[in-house]
Amino acid sequence: MNREVREARKEAVKKLRRYGIEGVYVYLIDVIPLIEMAWADGIAQDSEIAIIDAYLHEHVNHINMIAGSNYLSFEEAHDFISGFLSTKPDPEFLKTLRSLVAPVRLSTSDSDFNDAVRESLLATCLDIASSAAAKYPHKLSERFDPAEKRCFFEILDTLNETSDSPSDMT
Repeated sequence: MNREVREARKEAVKKLRRYGIEGVYVYLIDVIPLIEMAWADGIAQDSEIAIIDAYLHEHVNHINMIAGSNYLSFEEAHDFISGFLSTKPDPEFLKTLRSLVAPVRLSTSDSDFNDAVRESLLATCLDIASSAAAKYPHKLSERFDPAEKRCFFEILDTLNETSDSPSDMT
């Protein structure tokens, strides 16, 4: 990791600390884009929350595997995200937190790891958007709410900001 990337990560972690996100909770910042997708159409539906929970389980298990210990419990992780899911957070606040995901979690020297995390997040965003249409009936092109589509493309742009080669994203 070069000096510029280290400095960007350090500054992002400092910003997270200002929002009360520090220590082990920094590793949960990945979930912010998923929460954003769930709220994009104005309603965090049960099926969307279930997808976030499934992602969270895998994420916590992965963090603990890398740490070689029970560094983070699912209960701690769930407590962290529950505030974001019980009441709709300010969209600007979520965008601010989302802007910190790439420098904190997608800037390791292992580009394969960065790509895997990015792809997993984007795939889960699509799963969330497609899990429940806000209104029925809907036309074929209306499965995703227009706000969900906008949100997805904003997330895509943000997560690609630190990508070595955004054109490699498929």
